[in-house]
Amino acid sequence: MGPHDTVEGTLMDENDEVLQEFLVESYENLDRLDQDLVALERTPDDVSTLSSIFRTIHTIKGTCGFLGFSKLESVTHVGEGLLSRLRDRELALDANIVSGLLEMVDAVRGMLSKIEETGSEGDGLYDDLVAQLGRHQRGETAPVVSQPTNTAPLGDCVPPPG
Repeated sequence: MGPHDTVEGTLMDENDEVLQEFLVESYENLDRLDQDLVALERTPDDVSTLSSIFRTIHTIKGTCGFLGFSKLESVTHVGEGLLSRLRDRELALDANIVSGLLEMVDAVRGMLSKIEETGSEGDGLYDDLVAQLGRHQRGETAPVVSQPTNTAPLGDCVPPPG
């Protein structure tokens, strides 16, 4: 082994250590974020909960940018912008925004899982999610389309009326 091999091995070990710390911290932050989102649904005007969610996404965004995870950074960047507007009361939380935030958390969790498994964000495309969160951020939230609740699932036997 030459001196170059030792340096490269050391750099690789340091990068692996930074990546592992990022993953552990991000998973812990997402667990807290899940709890914060549940609390936020109950009290949508709670600025401290919004601030906590914002900080979590901000932390993940900053670190993934440093590590070069551009997909993860783009999703968290637009999510951070949306959360900033909610926190500053420029937007009101509604069911569509909550749905978008939950999709963001699922996407982040999925990318973190891929990073842990393969070292990369994977082949998933997140353009639709980024566009959706961007629309929410601009206040272009579409109304919720409610699903009928009185329909029987396919295959269930429904007795005839009468």
